[in-house]
Amino acid sequence: MHPSDPPRVGGYRLTARLGSGGMGKVYLARTPSGRQVVIKVIRSEHADDLEFRTRFAREAEIARRVGGFHTAQVVDADPDADPPWIATAHIPGPTLDEAVRDHGPIAPPALHVLAAGLAEGLRAVHACGLVHRDLKPGNIILTHDGPRIIDFGIARPLDASSVTAQGAVFGTLPYMSPEQTDGSHVDPPSDVFSLGTVLAYAATGTNPFSRGTMAETLLRIIGPAPDPGDMAADVRALIADCWLHDPALRPTPEQILGRFEALDLQGAWPPPHLAAADPSGPPSGPSAPPFSDPPASHAQGSRPPGSDPRFPHSPDSRPPHSPASDPPVQWRPPQGPPQGPPQGPPPRTAGFAAQPSPRPRPVAPPPTPAPAPVRRPATTGRAVGQWIVGFVAVATVGILVVAGFVWLSSPDESDGTGPDSGQESDTLAAPDTSSALGTFDHGSSIEAVAISPDGTRLATGGTDGTARVWDVGSGDEIATLEGHTDWIRSVDFNSDGTLLATGGDDRTARIWDIESGESTATLEGHTDWVRSVDFHPNGTTLATGGDDRTVRLWDVEDGDETASMEGHTDWIRAVAFNADGSVVASGGDDGTVRLWDPREGEPTATLEGSIGSPLDIAFSPDGGTVAAGSLDLSGHLWDTGSGDEIASLEGHTGRIRSIAFGHDGTTLFTGGDDGTTRVWDTATGEEVSTVDMEGYVAAVHSDQDGTSAATADDGTVRLWSLD
Repeated sequence: MHPSDPPRVGGYRLTARLGSGGMGKVYLARTPSGRQVVIKVIRSEHADDLEFRTRFAREAEIARRVGGFHTAQVVDADPDADPPWIATAHIPGPTLDEAVRDHGPIAPPALHVLAAGLAEGLRAVHACGLVHRDLKPGNIILTHDGPRIIDFGIARPLDASSVTAQGAVFGTLPYMSPEQTDGSHVDPPSDVFSLGTVLAYAATGTNPFSRGTMAETLLRIIGPAPDPGDMAADVRALIADCWLHDPALRPTPEQILGRFEALDLQGAWPPPHLAAADPSGPPSGPSAPPFSDPPASHAQGSRPPGSDPRFPHSPDSRPPHSPASDPPVQWRPPQGPPQGPPQGPPPRTAGFAAQPSPRPRPVAPPPTPAPAPVRRPATTGRAVGQWIVGFVAVATVGILVVAGFVWLSSPDESDGTGPDSGQESDTLAAPDTSSALGTFDHGSSIEAVAISPDGTRLATGGTDGTARVWDVGSGDEIATLEGHTDWIRSVDFNSDGTLLATGGDDRTARIWDIESGESTATLEGHTDWVRSVDFHPNGTTLATGGDDRTVRLWDVEDGDETASMEGHTDWIRAVAFNADGSVVASGGDDGTVRLWDPREGEPTATLEGSIGSPLDIAFSPDGGTVAAGSLDLSGHLWDTGSGDEIASLEGHTGRIRSIAFGHDGTTLFTGGDDGTTRVWDTATGEEVSTVDMEGYVAAVHSDQDGTSAATADDGTVRLWSLD
């Protein structure tokens, strides 16, 4: 105990400090009757935030409902105290990680008990409407009556808004599921994937994903399942099923338990090295991990998640919704028809700005000048990416732990065509390096960037629920647009740059008059996140697409919905009109780009190929070609008349986030999370030039006056000329 530590919190006497960090302090304490508990006390700077207290209370109550048979039960909490605190049961015993490191792998039949016990724990967690999202050996305590799952620090309600692609992901990388790696929706099957990895570690003493660099670990997670190692055949088969890339095909905790019904596990637990332990002695591991600041090596700022594809899931893999599993407060509705006007979920916390508040926004220090983009000719070698994981925040039980993934490109291996070979690009000469056209500080993590059609304005949408509009020439902020109650995922200018459309996680799209800064219409109808918005060229109609798998059209003037188009079987990430507005395209996680007649609201074509999940779509100026950039690192071109795929564009080592045709349609520009903008010949599909940039490329704009690209990094956007 430190001299500054209080002797008591609530009705509990503190006996030892277990740890401290950026969010608070953790103590071992005793009840008046002498029972031990773990108390987590929130720091005053967080306690002063009323919204924080509200979220803390809600999530503590949800975590309390899990129970304590196979978990560390939340036994008490006072969100109104000064400072707030929460108490969990103290569970003596080592963590699974400690037990395996100290005593070696766990063999059957104790391994069977471990698997069944963890399945029971996950069943309890999921029944209360939670997904744990950080199941790992360090969060499992081995006791004399079985394993206990601890630390609900990043558990979230099944229907809560969760952080997704372009901002952050959750969990511990070697134990993540594929769908966790890009911040997508995470449902109970994600915990089952992690369970498989935990069992592989318990059975062999190693994690088959965690070998080499973080990039290699990530690629193993999203690639073919590795060999789990030498172990009992039934456990090996279970792990293989847990590691299925389609979440809908993984076994449920109930099905896992069914695999052990025929086994006689009486007396199989505890493992031999625990059987000799003194149950009355002090614990060899904490009953709940203390708050801790992130290791220095992981203290990178938040950046968009990685560029590798999320494996497609079944469109029906989200859990059924039932009143019995509802959390006390609905933060996100289930799939289905809207029940009245959408109610935006409370904003997220821990590491990202929350819902705008009347308190002044801190002024960020001037950004460090970034190097100008450097153009290099295309090479036949593929650039090698390097992942850096930055744990940017650790929060209380029932709230968030945020891990931001940063993708950085490393130099291409020389193959005789690189910049040192003396060969020039076939079509584009390397420009002189120059400073950025402008630097724009949004003040929170940036989810969306758009450049106006005339190139004079730039808009950003962020995790703070605001959109901001900037004058490119002066660098001045023209407007701060407030109204969304959750993250903004997409922004788009109308043709003359006077209106801005936004779409967000509060399931609404909004139209804003930039000069007045006022919302002219709130478009309500989507039943899930709105991921993409695009104005009709004449500005009278807006197209939106979202996680409810619908493309919707809206009258810009009065905000009325004019069409709802269905056909995609998974989330829609991109929508775009062609140049004359006669066709609207949409791209979804079902691996298709679909073309629609906006006048009739009917589909006209489904474009298929080797594409994964399209993130951005663009039409050529004449409308004869449509292009899409994808999560799977590739770009694709189709002929809109025949529906045939013209070319597959390979070269990016990060997801392709932005795409734009040159003004004459002979070139295509793609911007990615690998920090490059690449130029392609649309006739041949060949890469003709690569521009190395600072930060991920969030938007590309091209017209007769030239081409520019916007890069985003740590809440700041920089605009560059590519001419």
